[in-house]
Amino acid sequence: MRVEYRYVPGYVITTWEATEVVRARQLGVREFTVTLDMGLTRVIARLEGDLVVLGDSQPVALEEFERVREGFAYKVLGGELVRLDLYSSGKYYKLKPVARDRAPTLEISGIQMHRTVGIDPWTDSKLKVASLGNISGARVLDVCTGLGYTAIAEVLRGASKVVTVEIDPNVVEISRYNPWSRGLEDGRIEIVLADATSFVKELEPESFDAVLHDPPRISIAGELYGLEFYRELLRILKPGGRLFHYVGEPGKHSNIDFLKGVKKRLEHAGFTSVKWVDKAKGFTAVKPSSPRSF
Repeated sequence: MRVEYRYVPGYVITTWEATEVVRARQLGVREFTVTLDMGLTRVIARLEGDLVVLGDSQPVALEEFERVREGFAYKVLGGELVRLDLYSSGKYYKLKPVARDRAPTLEISGIQMHRTVGIDPWTDSKLKVASLGNISGARVLDVCTGLGYTAIAEVLRGASKVVTVEIDPNVVEISRYNPWSRGLEDGRIEIVLADATSFVKELEPESFDAVLHDPPRISIAGELYGLEFYRELLRILKPGGRLFHYVGEPGKHSNIDFLKGVKKRLEHAGFTSVKWVDKAKGFTAVKPSSPRSF
Protein backbone atom coordinates (compact mmCIF):
# COMPACT_ATOMS: atom_id res chain seq x y z
CA MET A 1 0.00 0.00 0.00
CA ARG A 2 1.39 3.36 -1.04
CA VAL A 3 1.57 5.91 1.80
CA GLU A 4 0.92 9.62 1.29
CA TYR A 5 3.44 11.09 3.69
CA ARG A 6 2.53 14.36 5.38
CA TYR A 7 4.75 15.98 7.98
CA VAL A 8 2.97 17.32 11.08
CA PRO A 9 4.21 20.90 11.60
CA GLY A 10 5.18 22.06 15.05
CA TYR A 11 8.22 22.84 17.16
CA VAL A 12 10.12 20.05 18.91
CA ILE A 13 11.45 20.33 22.46
CA THR A 14 14.04 18.17 24.21
CA THR A 15 15.72 18.58 27.60
CA TRP A 16 18.33 20.89 26.04
CA GLU A 17 15.71 23.41 24.89
CA ALA A 18 13.65 23.03 28.07
CA THR A 19 16.74 23.76 30.15
CA GLU A 20 17.41 26.92 28.13
CA VAL A 21 13.87 28.16 28.72
CA VAL A 22 13.95 27.49 32.48
CA ARG A 23 17.41 29.05 32.83
CA ALA A 24 16.32 32.15 30.91
CA ARG A 25 13.46 32.58 33.37
CA GLN A 26 15.82 32.24 36.33
CA LEU A 27 18.23 34.81 34.86
CA GLY A 28 15.49 37.24 33.92
CA VAL A 29 16.20 36.98 30.19
CA ARG A 30 13.13 37.96 28.18
CA GLU A 31 14.22 37.00 24.66
CA PHE A 32 16.71 34.48 23.27
CA THR A 33 17.26 32.16 20.30
CA VAL A 34 16.78 28.41 20.48
CA THR A 35 16.57 25.47 18.08
CA LEU A 36 13.06 24.04 17.90
CA ASP A 37 13.61 21.42 15.21
CA MET A 38 16.49 19.42 16.70
CA GLY A 39 19.26 21.52 15.22
CA LEU A 40 17.99 22.32 11.74
CA THR A 41 17.23 26.01 12.39
CA ARG A 42 16.99 28.51 15.25
CA VAL A 43 14.10 30.81 16.16
CA ILE A 44 13.40 33.51 18.73
CA ALA A 45 11.74 32.56 22.04
CA ARG A 46 10.17 35.11 24.37
CA LEU A 47 9.11 34.93 28.00
CA GLU A 48 5.89 36.73 28.83
CA GLY A 49 5.03 36.16 32.48
CA ASP A 50 4.38 32.44 32.95
CA LEU A 51 4.09 31.87 29.21
CA VAL A 52 6.71 31.01 26.61
CA VAL A 53 6.22 32.21 23.03
CA LEU A 54 8.19 30.10 20.56
CA GLY A 55 8.53 31.67 17.15
CA ASP A 56 5.09 32.01 15.61
CA SER A 57 3.38 29.31 17.70
CA GLN A 58 0.76 29.95 20.34
CA PRO A 59 2.10 30.50 23.89
CA VAL A 60 2.99 27.49 26.04
CA ALA A 61 2.86 27.50 29.84
CA LEU A 62 6.30 27.59 31.45
CA GLU A 63 5.37 24.62 33.64
CA GLU A 64 5.17 22.47 30.50
CA PHE A 65 8.93 22.86 30.05
CA GLU A 66 9.62 21.96 33.67
CA ARG A 67 8.19 18.46 33.16
CA VAL A 68 10.28 17.60 30.08
CA ARG A 69 12.17 14.34 30.71
CA GLU A 70 15.62 13.45 29.47
CA GLY A 71 15.70 10.98 26.59
CA PHE A 72 12.35 12.08 25.12
CA ALA A 73 11.24 14.48 22.41
CA TYR A 74 8.08 16.59 22.66
CA LYS A 75 6.10 18.40 19.99
CA VAL A 76 4.29 21.69 20.54
CA LEU A 77 0.72 20.86 19.51
CA GLY A 78 -2.27 22.98 20.49
CA GLY A 79 -0.26 24.96 23.02
CA GLU A 80 0.92 21.82 24.87
CA LEU A 81 4.03 19.65 24.78
CA VAL A 82 3.06 16.21 23.49
CA ARG A 83 5.60 13.43 24.05
CA LEU A 84 6.59 11.64 20.85
CA ASP A 85 6.15 8.02 21.85
CA LEU A 86 3.45 5.38 21.60
CA TYR A 87 2.52 1.84 22.57
CA SER A 88 1.04 -0.46 19.95
CA SER A 89 0.72 -4.22 19.49
CA GLY A 90 2.95 -4.95 22.45
CA LYS A 91 5.75 -2.65 21.29
CA TYR A 92 6.93 0.70 22.60
CA TYR A 93 8.09 3.31 20.09
CA LYS A 94 9.77 6.61 20.81
CA LEU A 95 11.63 9.33 18.97
CA LYS A 96 14.85 9.50 20.96
CA PRO A 97 17.20 12.51 20.98
CA VAL A 98 20.84 11.43 20.93
CA ALA A 99 22.68 14.74 21.00
CA ARG A 100 21.99 18.43 20.87
CA ASP A 101 21.44 19.72 17.32
CA ARG A 102 21.51 16.25 15.77
CA ALA A 103 18.96 13.97 14.12
CA PRO A 104 17.19 11.67 16.59
CA THR A 105 16.96 7.92 16.36
CA LEU A 106 13.93 5.67 16.56
CA GLU A 107 13.81 3.30 19.52
CA ILE A 108 11.51 0.28 19.44
CA SER A 109 11.10 -1.64 22.70
CA GLY A 110 14.50 -0.45 23.87
CA ILE A 111 16.36 -1.17 20.61
CA GLN A 112 17.75 1.80 18.69
CA MET A 113 17.42 1.75 14.90
CA HIS A 114 20.62 3.72 14.20
CA ARG A 115 24.20 3.77 15.36
CA THR A 116 24.64 6.45 18.02
CA VAL A 117 28.01 5.71 19.66
CA GLY A 118 30.60 8.01 18.17
CA ILE A 119 28.25 8.88 15.32
CA ASP A 120 24.83 10.46 14.86
CA PRO A 121 21.92 8.86 12.96
CA TRP A 122 22.05 11.27 10.02
CA THR A 123 25.78 10.74 9.45
CA ASP A 124 25.23 7.00 9.86
CA SER A 125 22.62 7.11 7.10
CA LYS A 126 24.75 9.24 4.77
CA LEU A 127 27.63 6.77 5.06
CA LYS A 128 25.32 3.93 4.05
CA VAL A 129 24.10 5.80 0.99
CA ALA A 130 27.60 6.92 0.03
CA SER A 131 28.60 3.26 -0.07
CA LEU A 132 26.37 2.85 -3.16
CA GLY A 133 28.67 5.14 -5.12
CA ASN A 134 27.27 7.40 -7.82
CA ILE A 135 23.47 7.21 -7.86
CA SER A 136 22.78 10.38 -9.82
CA GLY A 137 19.69 9.75 -11.92
CA ALA A 138 19.30 6.26 -10.43
CA ARG A 139 16.16 4.40 -9.48
CA VAL A 140 16.77 3.10 -5.94
CA LEU A 141 14.97 0.52 -3.82
CA ASP A 142 15.31 1.42 -0.14
CA VAL A 143 14.42 -1.53 2.11
CA CYS A 144 13.21 -0.65 5.64
CA THR A 145 12.26 3.03 5.65
CA GLY A 146 12.52 3.69 9.38
CA LEU A 147 12.65 7.46 9.89
CA GLY A 148 13.45 7.87 6.20
CA TYR A 149 17.00 9.16 6.53
CA THR A 150 18.53 6.90 3.86
CA ALA A 151 15.69 7.56 1.40
CA ILE A 152 16.13 11.30 1.89
CA ALA A 153 19.91 11.03 1.55
CA GLU A 154 19.49 9.05 -1.68
CA VAL A 155 17.46 11.87 -3.21
CA LEU A 156 20.00 14.43 -1.98
CA ARG A 157 22.71 12.44 -3.77
CA GLY A 158 20.79 12.67 -7.03
CA ALA A 159 18.51 9.62 -7.20
CA SER A 160 15.65 10.28 -9.63
CA LYS A 161 13.29 7.87 -7.86
CA VAL A 162 13.36 6.14 -4.50
CA VAL A 163 10.89 3.41 -3.60
CA THR A 164 11.14 2.74 0.11
CA VAL A 165 9.31 -0.08 1.89
CA GLU A 166 8.37 -0.26 5.58
CA ILE A 167 6.40 -3.02 7.31
CA ASP A 168 5.37 -1.14 10.46
CA PRO A 169 2.75 1.63 10.21
CA ASN A 170 3.72 2.89 13.67
CA VAL A 171 7.21 3.69 12.37
CA VAL A 172 5.75 5.78 9.55
CA GLU A 173 3.39 7.48 11.98
CA ILE A 174 6.11 8.57 14.40
CA SER A 175 8.28 9.81 11.51
CA ARG A 176 5.53 12.32 10.67
CA TYR A 177 6.44 14.28 13.81
CA ASN A 178 10.23 14.22 13.27
CA PRO A 179 11.67 17.37 11.65
CA TRP A 180 14.55 15.37 10.20
CA SER A 181 12.07 13.12 8.36
CA ARG A 182 10.33 15.98 6.58
CA GLY A 183 12.28 15.25 3.39
CA LEU A 184 10.01 12.23 2.89
CA GLU A 185 7.51 14.70 1.42
CA ASP A 186 9.77 14.90 -1.66
CA GLY A 187 7.84 13.76 -4.74
CA ARG A 188 10.72 11.54 -5.82
CA ILE A 189 10.20 9.33 -2.76
CA GLU A 190 7.47 6.70 -2.77
CA ILE A 191 6.70 5.03 0.57
CA VAL A 192 5.15 1.58 0.47
CA LEU A 193 3.68 -0.02 3.59
CA ALA A 194 4.31 -3.74 3.12
CA ASP A 195 6.32 -6.78 4.13
CA ALA A 196 9.53 -6.39 2.14
CA THR A 197 9.85 -10.14 1.55
CA SER A 198 6.49 -10.17 -0.24
CA PHE A 199 6.85 -6.76 -1.86
CA VAL A 200 10.09 -7.50 -3.71
CA LYS A 201 8.51 -10.54 -5.35
CA GLU A 202 5.99 -8.23 -7.03
CA LEU A 203 8.65 -6.00 -8.56
CA GLU A 204 9.68 -6.27 -12.19
CA PRO A 205 13.05 -7.89 -12.98
CA GLU A 206 15.92 -5.47 -13.51
CA SER A 207 13.80 -2.46 -12.50
CA PHE A 208 16.27 -0.76 -10.13
CA ASP A 209 19.77 0.65 -10.52
CA ALA A 210 20.64 0.28 -6.84
CA VAL A 211 19.34 -1.23 -3.61
CA LEU A 212 19.99 -0.02 -0.09
CA HIS A 213 19.05 -2.77 2.35
CA ASP A 214 18.97 -1.48 5.94
CA PRO A 215 17.21 -4.16 8.02
CA PRO A 216 16.82 -4.40 11.80
CA ARG A 217 19.14 -6.83 13.57
CA ILE A 218 18.90 -10.46 12.48
CA SER A 219 17.25 -11.55 15.75
CA ILE A 220 14.28 -9.31 14.83
CA ALA A 221 14.06 -9.82 11.07
CA GLY A 222 16.01 -12.94 10.15
CA GLU A 223 14.10 -13.37 6.88
CA LEU A 224 15.73 -10.19 5.56
CA TYR A 225 19.14 -11.87 5.85
CA GLY A 226 18.11 -15.04 4.00
CA LEU A 227 19.27 -16.46 0.69
CA GLU A 228 15.80 -16.27 -0.85
CA PHE A 229 15.51 -12.55 -0.11
CA TYR A 230 19.01 -11.88 -1.46
CA ARG A 231 18.05 -13.65 -4.68
CA GLU A 232 15.03 -11.38 -5.05
CA LEU A 233 17.22 -8.30 -4.59
CA LEU A 234 19.54 -9.61 -7.29
CA ARG A 235 16.59 -10.25 -9.61
CA ILE A 236 15.21 -6.72 -9.42
CA LEU A 237 18.62 -5.09 -9.97
CA LYS A 238 19.77 -4.14 -13.43
CA PRO A 239 23.01 -5.78 -14.64
CA GLY A 240 25.86 -3.90 -13.01
CA GLY A 241 23.50 -2.64 -10.31
CA ARG A 242 24.91 -2.11 -6.84
CA LEU A 243 23.72 -3.23 -3.41
CA PHE A 244 24.60 -1.92 0.03
CA HIS A 245 23.49 -4.20 2.85
CA TYR A 246 23.79 -2.78 6.36
CA VAL A 247 24.68 -5.51 8.86
CA GLY A 248 25.98 -3.68 11.92
CA GLU A 249 28.03 -5.35 14.60
CA PRO A 250 25.92 -8.12 16.11
CA GLY A 251 27.74 -9.48 19.13
CA LYS A 252 30.83 -7.39 18.18
CA HIS A 253 33.27 -9.93 19.57
CA SER A 254 31.49 -13.01 18.24
CA ASN A 255 30.25 -11.83 14.85
CA ILE A 256 32.93 -13.27 12.56
CA ASP A 257 30.91 -16.33 11.60
CA PHE A 258 27.78 -14.21 11.20
CA LEU A 259 29.49 -11.83 8.77
CA LYS A 260 30.96 -14.75 6.86
CA GLY A 261 27.47 -16.23 6.60
CA VAL A 262 26.01 -13.02 5.16
CA LYS A 263 28.85 -12.73 2.64
CA LYS A 264 28.51 -16.37 1.61
CA ARG A 265 24.74 -16.08 1.09
CA LEU A 266 25.13 -12.92 -1.00
CA GLU A 267 27.66 -14.70 -3.21
CA HIS A 268 25.51 -17.82 -3.42
CA ALA A 269 22.57 -15.61 -4.49
CA GLY A 270 24.68 -14.44 -7.43
CA PHE A 271 26.25 -11.18 -6.26
CA THR A 272 29.91 -10.50 -7.02
CA SER A 273 32.52 -8.14 -5.56
CA VAL A 274 31.05 -8.58 -2.08
CA LYS A 275 33.12 -6.30 0.16
CA TRP A 276 32.89 -5.17 3.75
CA VAL A 277 32.69 -1.38 4.28
CA ASP A 278 33.75 -0.84 7.86
CA LYS A 279 32.80 2.84 8.17
CA ALA A 280 29.22 1.98 7.15
CA LYS A 281 29.15 -1.46 8.85
CA GLY A 282 27.83 -3.35 5.88
CA PHE A 283 28.56 -5.08 2.59
CA THR A 284 28.59 -3.70 -0.92
CA ALA A 285 27.90 -6.09 -3.77
CA VAL A 286 27.32 -5.96 -7.52
CA LYS A 287 25.00 -7.77 -9.90
CA PRO A 288 27.13 -9.22 -12.71
CA SER A 289 26.70 -7.61 -16.12
CA SER A 290 26.48 -11.04 -17.69
CA PRO A 291 25.14 -14.36 -16.34
CA ARG A 292 27.55 -16.34 -14.19
CA SER A 293 28.69 -19.73 -15.42
CA PHE A 294 29.23 -22.60 -13.02
